Formats: sequence, structure tokens, C-alpha cells
Amino acid sequence: MTKFIKCLSLLILFLLPFQTRLIYDPVYLNNYFFEWFSQSLSGIEILVWLTVLLTFLRLVFNKTFWREINEAKDKKDRAMKIIRPILFLICLIIYWQIIPLDRSLAEYKIFLLLGIGCFALTMLNNKIPFKNMFYALWGGGVLQAVFGIFQFILQHTWANKWLGLAVHYPSDLGAAVLQTGDGGRWLRAYGAFGWSNDLGIYLSVVFLLGLIVYFKVQNEKEKIILLAGQMFIIAGLFFSFSRGALLALLLGILVLYFQKKREIFPVLLWPTVLFVILSIIYLPLLQSRVAVQNYLEIRAVNERLSQYQDFANVFSTNPLFGVGPGNYIYALFNQNSTLAPWLYQPVHNVYLLFLAEWGVVGSCIVLLLLGMFLRYVWQNNKEILPIWAFFTVVFLFDHYLYTAYSGLMIFCVLISLSLLKK
Repeated sequence: MTKFIKCLSLLILFLLPFQTRLIYDPVYLNNYFFEWFSQSLSGIEILVWLTVLLTFLRLVFNKTFWREINEAKDKKDRAMKIIRPILFLICLIIYWQIIPLDRSLAEYKIFLLLGIGCFALTMLNNKIPFKNMFYALWGGGVLQAVFGIFQFILQHTWANKWLGLAVHYPSDLGAAVLQTGDGGRWLRAYGAFGWSNDLGIYLSVVFLLGLIVYFKVQNEKEKIILLAGQMFIIAGLFFSFSRGALLALLLGILVLYFQKKREIFPVLLWPTVLFVILSIIYLPLLQSRVAVQNYLEIRAVNERLSQYQDFANVFSTNPLFGVGPGNYIYALFNQNSTLAPWLYQPVHNVYLLFLAEWGVVGSCIVLLLLGMFLRYVWQNNKEILPIWAFFTVVFLFDHYLYTAYSGLMIFCVLISLSLLKK
């Protein structure tokens, strides 16, 4: 059973970006499908819970597991092995019962968090080698990069319900596009994600992981494969035109430079050359994205700024305990129910979004846990720090890693990788 669980876990890592899901409780607002109030079951989520269940059964019927508990140093140590996960569950239940505006949304969010957290623990418990986890995650990144490159070249995405893919054209209203000076519209790469920025964040993470692992690889053929894959990933990242992801990636590379010094230059040479070539070829598109002078970019920036005022209004309703997990949009809707459905958006800042939903109390608890976590990483696995430097920046510009199931999965998987011994 252990071998099957490991293979299933690696398959999950590879398939993470695919958005296949069953929407079992759709909600419509003014005849428009409203994502934020709807509830669905992701295909990856089914595999996650299957992995958790199989791991639980393996532990229950494993004599070694119970022997380790019985042979704990003392009664306190033995009790804490059982009490810690129960305390974590109780804390989540308390937030669900007391805080939320809408319990069904909070319950849905907490259920997702529990499943993802349990999956992260199962990967640690099943002792999956870091190298295997890396190649599963990184291989999925290469595949998504290839998807994104072809989507940009063909200037449309294609639909497939089994892979969770939707159709997008540059002419579609609401599509992720770039606008040139002559009024032309260019579709940005999506990959298998619901938005281009999500693809950019995901590819930036796997690119950084690829850089970190490259220094550990001894086999020359393996290094060539890694470098070739990194070239695809950087091209896919470019065609996502995600400003926040690129800025955060630069900080991650800077931290890696302080760790590796001049060793990093040969590894970055060809990806940098490719990025520069693409920047020259598509300079008008890059300028339209960076200069923020056309209508689409100005509107996007104004929407982001208005979201900060929305945050202030939501946070002020319950600053101590927050409006509850998954209830940010519900709180916005309660304050103003006359807006068009697509105008209800979470603030594009994970720090503020978390603060609004969990309040000062919940945020302080997380900060305490974060301090303990970073201390452990600093002592045992410093080489993963560029990834966490990346997160500190990308959290400022997008909510994908907190609001999307695949984003939460990526975040928790990287927590698991960080907890592995050096």
C-alpha cells in the first residue's frame, strides 16, 4: 500500500494545475455564475482525500505506529502526539462556529484547508524522497509552460471538461489580454489555470525550485534535462506577462545569489538570454504591460486601488476575529449588493485578505506559527529560503495562493518540502 500511496501523491503533484471539478452547488447572481458563493469538488481534491484515507488506514493497521506512541519518552510526550492534531482541529471548529457570516462558506473553506493540511502530513509520513517530489512538481510546470507557449502562439485556449480547460479568445470580454497602441488585443497564456497571473506564479515557483535542485545534481545528462526544462518554463512565464510573479521571482533569485554567489550565473545565462530575446521580439506588448498607459491597464490598476478601500470596510466590521474564512466576498456583498457580479473581487493582497477573514487574533496565531516554522527552516533547510522570499513579495500582488485550491495545495506542498531535513 505504501508504494501505491507514494505514486498517487506524486501524481497529485504533477496534476496540480488542472482545474477539473464538479460544481455541486452553483450560485447565480443576476443570471451570472458567481464563483465566490459556489461550492465544488476538485478532481485533485478527490485524489487528496483518497491519499489521506489510505495513509490513515496504513497507520492504524501498522504496529510500528502504535509502538512509537507507546514507547514515547514520557506520558506527556505520548499524549502530545495525539493531542496536537486534535487541538488544531478544535481551533478550526471554533472559528467555524463563532466567527463567520456564512457558515457554509466557512465550513467549505475549512474542509479544504483540512484536506490539504492532511495531505501535506501524509507526504511527510510516507517519507517520499525530495527528488521524487521535485520532479513531479517540476515536470508539471514544464507541461504547463508548453501549454502556455502554444496558447500564446495560437492566440486562443481550448476547452476540455476532463482537464478543466476553458476557451479564451482575445476578443472575449473579461479575458486576460494585452492592449497595444493601435488597439490590438493579445491573449496572455493561461496554461490549465483560470487566469494568467496564476500560471505566472506557479511557473515562477517551479523555476526557482529548478535552480535550487540544479546545484545538487551531479549527473550531466540530468543537468541538461533540467536546463532544457527551465528554458520552457521561463518562456511560459514570459507569455503569462505576470508582473507580480516576475518581480517576486527576481527577489527569489537575489536570495539564491547570496547563497551561491557567482555559481548562479552559468545556470541563469541561457534562461536570461531567452527572456531578453523574447522581450525584444514582443517589446510593444511588454511596454503596454509595464507602462500602464492604455485603457485596460489603467482600469486594472484602479480596480486594485479600490480593493484596498473595500478591505478597510470589511476589516472594520470585525477586526478582532475577522469575518471568517471564505467570507470576504460575502461581507462585501452584504455591504453593497447592487454591484455587477464580476466587480466582487478579493483584495489582491494575501496579507490583508487573511487579516480580514481571520482577524487580529487569528493573524497573531499564524505569525507565531510562522516564526517557529522559519526558525526550523533556517536551522535545517536554508536552501529553500529563496522560495519563501518569493512568497513574501507575490503575496502583495495576488490572492491565488490563498483563494484557489491549486494555490493552497502548492503552498502546503512547499511547506512539506521545507520541513524535510537538509
